[in-house]
Amino acid sequence: MTLRGRPPGAAGRSDGTPVEPVQTEHGGSNVTDHGPCSIPPTSTLLAFESAARHGNFSRAARELETSQSAVSRHVARLETQLGARLFERSRTGVDLTEAGRRFRDAVAVGLGALRAGTADAAALSREARPEVAIACTDEVSQLFLMPRYQELSEALGELVRVRIQVHSAMGHVPPRPPADVVLAWEAGISTPEDRVVVAREALRPFSSPDYAAKHAETLNRPVAGWGGLTFLSFARPGEGAESWKPWFAGAGCPATRPRYEEFDVYTYALEAAVAGRGLVLGWRHLIGRHVESGALVGLGDGFVETARCFTVALTPEGRQRPPARACLGLFGGAM
Repeated sequence: MTLRGRPPGAAGRSDGTPVEPVQTEHGGSNVTDHGPCSIPPTSTLLAFESAARHGNFSRAARELETSQSAVSRHVARLETQLGARLFERSRTGVDLTEAGRRFRDAVAVGLGALRAGTADAAALSREARPEVAIACTDEVSQLFLMPRYQELSEALGELVRVRIQVHSAMGHVPPRPPADVVLAWEAGISTPEDRVVVAREALRPFSSPDYAAKHAETLNRPVAGWGGLTFLSFARPGEGAESWKPWFAGAGCPATRPRYEEFDVYTYALEAAVAGRGLVLGWRHLIGRHVESGALVGLGDGFVETARCFTVALTPEGRQRPPARACLGLFGGAM
């Protein structure tokens, strides 16, 4: 490797303009743009630091997701630039020389300072960047919000950071979450002008196509004859029937108590239905992707509507933020 340093006293730019030497803190050496005192590329420093820490080029390559030969080349270039041997090679790995140990200590300090500075700059950027925090339950996050996330981001603009707060307390969001916007049933945290109805509650049982075909004879009967089926429920242990009560109230109940398989996370119950383990209750505003993909099929005589409403509402903090208010219009027209 040919170094591009100039002889002492000949420092200058490519156009012949002299370069003013920079004195080191020791007052002896001149540091110019090239030569042994120039700063190596960050990729080379990272390769050296990883190899020094692991004492092995192969392990360093795995950590950096590159090849062992690439790490070797970085180290070879570094040794050429510094004019010093940094490692002693052996069959079992590599050991740092005295020069290598001194250089490792300096590199560790430098990279640590860079990482800390990067984190500080990023934190300042986040503080200055407008954001909107949206609170919702796990199933709403996965089944309602994420399919609309790209549209939401585009509507708010690339400068607005969207932060999702997911709550998994059995389908409920806390009364006063530390957020700007809340997606929840009958969110009563705001005045009517700060709240929009997304959808009226509409419920229907669903199952996988295979499960529906296997139990077609039973499913073609009135609901009173469905007692032999498995009902997947989203409820606390021992309360399997609770999540089905609103639908039973509108469509009727099985004459004999069915078997309930209980899940404390709604999306788990949904995936169990996709796997053919039973019937799952689906909300019209959440079930769309599973029906469109053919993973689930609707059963019974259609959706049963209740008086409950799924809403998007602004918290007292969110009322002061224009990006949060923009969510009312976006989610309000989602269904």
